[in-house]
Amino acid sequence: MKEYFVYWVKHEIYFRYFYKTDILYRFLLSSQAENTAYVQDQLDYITYDFPHGASLEHGEDNVHIETDTRYLRIVCDSLTTAEETIFTELRQFDSSFFIIEPAADNCGWISPIIKNDLQSRVHLLYSSF
Repeated sequence: MKEYFVYWVKHEIYFRYFYKTDILYRFLLSSQAENTAYVQDQLDYITYDFPHGASLEHGEDNVHIETDTRYLRIVCDSLTTAEETIFTELRQFDSSFFIIEPAADNCGWISPIIKNDLQSRVHLLYSSF
């Protein structure tokens, strides 16, 4: 069985750390082990909340979803199953979900950054000289 943790990252952090996934991965993975007030404050700053304690079984595809305040925990039989049942729906909702697969030491964003949106956030200075 595959296990994935999905974090809903705030847009400001999404744009700043899109190409720095290793930093975000190490922090989020260590935050699961270290549950101090300082770490919780940092998580509050970079992630949105999920409803805590919800659980869902999708029997046909053998998918189990649990929520914590900061992440979704998805257990399923393959990445293909997760993609077809969960990730497609999340991608349509928002693009700033960060997915961790701890067993494979793997991580990534649910969808690529939109180039037009990234360019609109770059501030350029113009001079008349």
